[in-house]
Formats: sequence, structure tokens, C-alpha cells
Amino acid sequence: MSEMTVANNLSVCKAYGNHMICGGRDVLFSVWDLEKSGAPIFTAKNVRPDTLDLNVPIWLSDASFVEGYGSRLFVTSSKYGDFCVYDLRSNQRRPVSRSAWRISNKQGKKSVGTGHNPAMLRDLTVTRPITRCVAYSSAPGSGLRAVAANAIGDICRLDFRVPHISLVSDKEAEKRRKAKSVGARAPVPPSRVLGYMPPSLGSVSALVCGGAGCANLPHAMPGASVNDQPVVVSASLDRHIRVYHRDTGVLVNKIFTKAPVSTFLIRESATVPLTGTTDKEGVENGDDCEQVNAEGGDVWDEMVTVEEPPLKRTKTVKQK
Repeated sequence: MSEMTVANNLSVCKAYGNHMICGGRDVLFSVWDLEKSGAPIFTAKNVRPDTLDLNVPIWLSDASFVEGYGSRLFVTSSKYGDFCVYDLRSNQRRPVSRSAWRISNKQGKKSVGTGHNPAMLRDLTVTRPITRCVAYSSAPGSGLRAVAANAIGDICRLDFRVPHISLVSDKEAEKRRKAKSVGARAPVPPSRVLGYMPPSLGSVSALVCGGAGCANLPHAMPGASVNDQPVVVSASLDRHIRVYHRDTGVLVNKIFTKAPVSTFLIRESATVPLTGTTDKEGVENGDDCEQVNAEGGDVWDEMVTVEEPPLKRTKTVKQK
């Protein structure tokens, strides 16, 4: 056995194959080779200061491998609502893509990254800490798709703009190393918001996405059967495990666990039935919904209406 000396305040530590990724509060993202435990093979570099010449704080909340790229492409999320994509083939330590998840509720509609320069400075009124991020596929063109969740229970599918050279997974990409750094720019909104899912009532503590493969570690193995299904499984502090349809965002099932869930494991042969789909409110469609409405109507019909007595008018006495 060999020991590796890493920094304190680690909040992320995942291993896949011979590589391990880690990071945390005031700890930059790094990649380690488990067979060569002397020093990390890659250590990220913080982006340049913002417009006020203040250092951008570091607090990694999650890091994800990208299926199909081995240990060369990674996605990280932070407590400050930022996403960073690192490419070990780009020959530079700053991220090749940097996006921000800023939530804005205007006129009853939820949007991501709206407004002029929404990610120039950190605004706590529209920023929620990101707790989990799982990259599950490459988008058509030059993009990377991921499922992300934050501390208030929102789950969203996002499409990040990534340089095309970083999405080439064949061996020829090793020769074309140069990629432009975005460390001098503020994070931009995601190029596209693919959809929202019904939120939970607590912070999302674990997330698994079908088709993500090695990005689902340590909750599911890369060869698990759930990777062949378009599902998203989430656990939150409201004591529920929820199963969503990944493409439509419909809530398929909800399980009460009697205790706040911090993590879960999915058996390698486990599959999720997608036949009994539900609507966004979590009530099953069909005869069950009609039966619930009928029972509720009978209860209200049997109740006796109570009329309030009329208010008495008080007399005011004038003093001479």
C-alpha cells in the first residue's frame, strides 16, 4: 500500500480506473495517478480576478468524469454556481469552458442566466450553491450535456458550449493540443437549458443519470443496467428518492425513506420501470387519480356549512 498526501478541506474525491480526482474548499481541482502516488499529474489553476480585482473563491462541490473520454475531460461544479470543464489535452491548466447557473424568477417564469452580464459578479439573490453535477453525453455540434442540482432542490439539464477540439475522443486529438483558455473571462450562461424537473423540498445530496457511465460513480457502476435507461435518480434531504424521465422531466416514482438521504447505491442489475409515469405533481394518471378526486369530493359533500353570525354595529357616544 502507498499513501498520498493531499490538501485538507476535501469535499470531492472520486476514483475511476487508475485515476482519482479531488478538490474542495480553497483546494483546486487535481487529478492523481493511483499507480504514481508521488504528485498529481494535473493541478488546475484558478481563473483571473474579477472586475473588482478580487480573487475568485474556490469551493468545489462535485466533479464528474465524462463517459467516452477516459480520464482526459472533466466537469466540476462549485458552491458559487459555476461550472468548469477541464481538458488535460489542451496543454493549459485553466478551464476550456466556464459557465454559470444563475436562477431568475421573473413574471412567474424560471430562467437560467438571464440579464446583462449575469455572471460578471457573484450575486447571492440569483445564485444557489450547486450540490451535484453529472455529465452524461456530448451534445450535437460542440457541446456537453449535464444534469445539475442545487441546494434548494432544483434539477436542470444544461448544455455547455465546449471547444470542438475537446470533444474529439479519438487518438488524433492528442496531436492537436492547443485550446483557448477562458480563465480571463467571466462565466457565461449555459448555451441551452434543456428542461427542468419537478423540484424537491430539500437540498439534493446524490444524483445518478442514465447514460452517464463512469460519471455515476460512486453511486452506480459504469456497467450498471441503469445506464441503458433514460432516467435520473435523485436523493434529497426531504427524505425522498425520486426517479425522473431524463428526456421529458416527468416524475416517474417517489420513495419515502423515513430519514434524510445522504447517498445511495444502485445494484448493477437493477432496472427502473418507466410504464407508470406520473405528471409533474407526482399523482399517477388514470383511475387512481379519479378515485382520489371522488373520495375527496365525498368528504366535502358530507361537511355541514357553518354560517358566520352578522357583525354587531357598535354605537359611538359623543362627549359634550
